[in-house]
Amino acid sequence: MANNDPWLGVEWKVYAVQGPGGSELKPANREGVFTLSAVKNPDTGQTASYTVDFADGDMPACWQGIVLYPRGSVAFSPPAPLLQPWTPNGDGPWLDAADAVRKGLNDSMARLISVLNPDTNAAMLTLVCVPKATTVGTPLLVMKLQGVAPSGAIQPMDISGGGHGDN
Repeated sequence: MANNDPWLGVEWKVYAVQGPGGSELKPANREGVFTLSAVKNPDTGQTASYTVDFADGDMPACWQGIVLYPRGSVAFSPPAPLLQPWTPNGDGPWLDAADAVRKGLNDSMARLISVLNPDTNAAMLTLVCVPKATTVGTPLLVMKLQGVAPSGAIQPMDISGGGHGDN
């Protein structure tokens, strides 16, 4: 990890999505893969936002050019017991841990947010990192996508996803 920032120096892999429209969170029939780059505030030197980097086809096209903004400061604690390394056949505990994070998400929790524009409807994307969530120290990635009405109100669309970081 770069400078103790849990988002940097990690190749993020999105392995599962739940809910209709999951194609906005990962490519069909394979893992999504991306990394993040920090954009520093020139006055403070602090990270002001992150850009998403991925090879063509590794993430849905609607991710191209999005900027993620950090919000909250309270990190999620690792699950107890720690997760075993992720495998396609053993993702049940990973999905349970991701659901617990989504249920515990509030304004103080550390997360990244952005507006994603799949098709013509904007949606609010939230990413959460749970550092050192596994027995080998890899982080858990939790994703949530909620629709936003033209008025700005949150709509019922609720897509979730999960993955892990390889550092």
